[in-house]
Amino acid sequence: MIIPGANRRTVRFKLPHSSLYIVPSVILLVLIGFFVTIYIMNTQSHQTQNSMQQAFDGQERQLVDQITHKTSELEQLQIDLIDLAQQADEFKVKLEEIKKIDHVIELMSQPETVNGTSKKVASTPSTKPVHGTNVDIGGSDVPVSTDDVSSLVSDTKQGLSSLVGDIHALLEHLSQSEAKIKEAEFLRSITPTLWPISSHSITSGFGIRIDPFTSRPSMHTGYDIDGEYNDPVYVTAAGKVIAVGFDGELGNYIVVDHGRGIETEYMHLNKILVKRGESVTKGQHIGLVGSTGRSTGSHLHYEVHKNGIQIDPKPYLISDRKDERK
Repeated sequence: MIIPGANRRTVRFKLPHSSLYIVPSVILLVLIGFFVTIYIMNTQSHQTQNSMQQAFDGQERQLVDQITHKTSELEQLQIDLIDLAQQADEFKVKLEEIKKIDHVIELMSQPETVNGTSKKVASTPSTKPVHGTNVDIGGSDVPVSTDDVSSLVSDTKQGLSSLVGDIHALLEHLSQSEAKIKEAEFLRSITPTLWPISSHSITSGFGIRIDPFTSRPSMHTGYDIDGEYNDPVYVTAAGKVIAVGFDGELGNYIVVDHGRGIETEYMHLNKILVKRGESVTKGQHIGLVGSTGRSTGSHLHYEVHKNGIQIDPKPYLISDRKDERK
């Protein structure tokens, strides 16, 4: 029954008893169809999402593999460069060792007098700076590839390895045995190769000069090295202090015996920091710069004696104290 309003006609109709079963069945089928459609659409959505996720994961893994490979190449290149730097440092150390051992042996073995005549000692060979390539250069700007860099590192490494091998062979030739190596090191320790003070300014050299007090020609038997009052004075080689004291001309002085006929003297000191009979090591602080005795101002008068004869100290002034201690 349908009642549309008070002034309208009421509509009546009858449904058969079978409609009580048909209508719910239709509604149920509609609902089942709706849920099936939702399920199918959801399944397709998940499949599409999984497919896209797999494709994304594959691309991501490929990108990660590429990054890992590039990182590995960079790390290997860094390792090669570090190895190259270490070999370069080893080359420099070996080369310096050869130069010092060879020069020290030459100084200790070279006689200073022949039939009473003084023989000049060869001075330390000067090392000329190596100039770089000419700045007037040109060419195309071609990017360097990883293979080019790796090839350069490999070639340079092989070259340095060969140089280090040659240096090892040269050291073995010079040393010949462990005993000779120890002897060379001992000779280096007792050879006065250091500058006695930090200043390298020579105010009066070895040889004939005009005496600053008498204005007459006189023989200067050492080096006057400029320095400030109380600058530290270092012994130039290992040895034993055989004399300390004061003299009217020498001022406060120290004499050190290094063996093999070599002695060094340090004069015009403001203060003496060692005692007679004391053993000293190469580079040890033994006194302070002054102007005692026959002196016109603060400086160190430094002498080298070989077999009792004053010789030019120039060939022996090779390195600074800090260089010897490296």
